[in-house]
Amino acid sequence: MTISIWGYSHFLLAISSAIFILLATVTGIVLAFEPISNQLKPYAITNADDIKLSKVIMVLQDEYDEIVSIQVDNNNFVKASVFTFDGDSETFYLDPNTGKKLGELQKKAPIFEFATNLHRSLFLKSTGRFLVGLFSFLFFLIAVTGIQLIIKRQGDLRKFFSKVVKENFEQYYHVVLGRWFLIPIVIITLTGVYLSLEKFDMLPANQMQHVEIAKQQSKEKLELSKFKIFNDTHLDELVTLDFPFSEDEEDYFILQTTSGEFYINQYTGNVLSEAKKPLVSQLSYWSLILHTGQGTIVWAVVLLLACFAILFFMYSGFAMSFRRLAKGSKVKNKFTKDTAEYIILIGSETGHTNKFAHQFYNALLDAGNTVYFSTLNQYDSYKEAKHIIIFTSTYGEGEAPRTAKNFEKLLPTIQQSNCIKFSVVGFGSLMYPDYCKYAIE
Repeated sequence: MTISIWGYSHFLLAISSAIFILLATVTGIVLAFEPISNQLKPYAITNADDIKLSKVIMVLQDEYDEIVSIQVDNNNFVKASVFTFDGDSETFYLDPNTGKKLGELQKKAPIFEFATNLHRSLFLKSTGRFLVGLFSFLFFLIAVTGIQLIIKRQGDLRKFFSKVVKENFEQYYHVVLGRWFLIPIVIITLTGVYLSLEKFDMLPANQMQHVEIAKQQSKEKLELSKFKIFNDTHLDELVTLDFPFSEDEEDYFILQTTSGEFYINQYTGNVLSEAKKPLVSQLSYWSLILHTGQGTIVWAVVLLLACFAILFFMYSGFAMSFRRLAKGSKVKNKFTKDTAEYIILIGSETGHTNKFAHQFYNALLDAGNTVYFSTLNQYDSYKEAKHIIIFTSTYGEGEAPRTAKNFEKLLPTIQQSNCIKFSVVGFGSLMYPDYCKYAIE
């Protein structure tokens, strides 16, 4: 019964969330090109872990009259707000090695803006965000049930990545691609759920609590290049650095990094207070990066391929289901179970076995016999039967297929009124270690 629960759950979850998955996947494909296109622009930093914040400050001091702020966004673009020596206020992308302006800040392309809004909320505002979070969770459950079905198909968790038996194109690549993109899909779904919970304030409070480290100290002003914290901070850690508004000692630097926030004395460089970013805040940051692929071409490409794989899963999943339904369609019996001499009972998981059973059924009818066709799950008493022929496959580790789950429970509870001969025809692939095991049992 366990296999049926996993199988039916996988199918029902896919059916119930199909439209959302299609919309989310198509918009996801569009959005995956945004970080890819951004990284192809000349603004991204390639060696951020080697560049000290103090060096960036020095080159900017040489190039501009006053620095307002320095920021590194999720695309690894360095932005600066400055006043030029001509008194103009500018905000732009820059080369952190030279301080030179690389380009103006760019707005999100309309196609990415449209895809983002559709992807996040379906244009339904709060209701849409709730639905997005809900269906993201359902998608995660689809992945979980899919994992379980692969384990059952392969026979054991240790054989999860072993060779897949190729029954047909859709089945083979549904399993193979499912294994390849398992981790990206789980990451996509879990980060999607997390970001939705964040939007509805359903996560623990993530306000940073500052702890005082040192008092204000009026000493001779040090060069910014000698501030220890600026020398210890590299661009791959920087989020923003806001400069003091005035030379008043009460004004201080505000440094935000990926790990926390620091208030820094503008004269001595001493850290006045610091606040560690709570776990919730860090999870939010990484959820956004992992869900969108911002800042890296490699992960963005992985997300893009995962979206294409999801589209294939939808096609192949429905194709297999429709094929199974077509092959498993009920035969219009010409005789009842109590008038037929030949009883054909089938046990099938995918519907392949049904085809052979149907052919045998038609052949017996053509030969002038009375025949009744049913499944092993519908085993019953047969008053006139002389022969029972069972056609059955095997599923998982020698387990009963979908239409034979209840047979072993029914068998001892039903007494036949006459002596009946029986035959069992087993179907399976020799590539499986438990080939025809259920038929043998």
